[in-house]
Amino acid sequence: MAVADDTRRRRAIILPVIHPAEPQATRLGSVSRGGLPLALFVALGLPGGAIGVAWPHMRQTFRAPLAGLGLILAVWAVSYFVSSISSGSLAARLSNAALLIGGCGCATIGLAALSVAAAWWMVPAATVLIGAGGGLIDSVANAYVSLNRGIRYLGWLHASWALGAAAGPQVVVIAVSMSGSWRPAFALMAFVFILTALALAARRADWGAMPGVVPGEARNRLVRPERYLQVVFFLSALFLFGAGLEAVAGDWSYSQLTLGRSVAAWAASWGATLFWSGLAGGRVALGVLGDRLSPDRALDASVSITAAATVAFWLAPPLIANFIALPLLGFSVSAIYPVLVALTPIRVGTWMTGHAVGYGIAAGTIGSGGLPAAIGLALQADGLLTLGPLMTAIAAVLLAAHLSSRLLGARRR
Repeated sequence: MAVADDTRRRRAIILPVIHPAEPQATRLGSVSRGGLPLALFVALGLPGGAIGVAWPHMRQTFRAPLAGLGLILAVWAVSYFVSSISSGSLAARLSNAALLIGGCGCATIGLAALSVAAAWWMVPAATVLIGAGGGLIDSVANAYVSLNRGIRYLGWLHASWALGAAAGPQVVVIAVSMSGSWRPAFALMAFVFILTALALAARRADWGAMPGVVPGEARNRLVRPERYLQVVFFLSALFLFGAGLEAVAGDWSYSQLTLGRSVAAWAASWGATLFWSGLAGGRVALGVLGDRLSPDRALDASVSITAAATVAFWLAPPLIANFIALPLLGFSVSAIYPVLVALTPIRVGTWMTGHAVGYGIAAGTIGSGGLPAAIGLALQADGLLTLGPLMTAIAAVLLAAHLSSRLLGARRR
């Protein structure tokens, strides 16, 4: 019996007790330290917001097939996924600053190549680099910030991404109106990433070793490998279905409201605007008020309200669904992604945060890319009115994964 107990102890993963990193006055007072990660995420959001608006012009330039945008997005998602899931292993060999500078370099080369592409085949080839750079930046920066700053800063970080994604379409519109071409828009984005890489190189010391692990306290907790895998599985499921539901609502709600429920185009466009405004507003609210609730309580509220909002979108009259349920859904789902990042070091320990965040962001990439495509096939087969029940089903799976994760955490305690 003693031998069996000793064997189980040797197989256990020792995780440190997590103590939030104490904020340093010099860091909080430094514009460069506080602002550079936010600027990095504004840059990260630019290409994603721009590609949909640029596509009609790009298609005309290259005489590309109508389904070409789907190919670009698929290549982008696969590349993003691979670099995200690899980030934990790379972080064990290279510094955070080196990985972020490398991610900016990949994005710069990809965007520059896209801006001068002479043939259609060069577009997906350039997209590989853009996706790889973005996945690396996303995973490494989220892992680092989750260990070095609180949930409020994570809210501002993801609000910055939303700002970049909102600015991307306008960069394309201005470029086309001033030059008659979409190419300067991506050239400008490449220049933004160059500037960001130079700023990261100048502030390499800001992305140093992870604080928060207290030496000598690692012996206080033993977690078996199978339990760790369960935690990562449920976290990844929450990333997948949270990001997937956000993308499904953003991509398909306008079509369902206008073509399926006879809402006027101007009203549905305002509904879409309010959805994205709710998404950005929720992350700003998290940045302002995030320390009023624990991450677990914030996730409880976010997932619960999200489930209720999807039911309201499905069953409420069209105008209520458009002007109330849809913005509420954007507001509630906005917190899921940053709160999950904040919870990761608490659930898995600082040693495994880089790997776990990489897996989570990779799962979120599958959700945001795969679920809208699958829902599109279902809507084509069964009609646009099935969007409501399908979104509700995704929210139900999200809620079930969240409850299972909470029960697993309770058993650990």
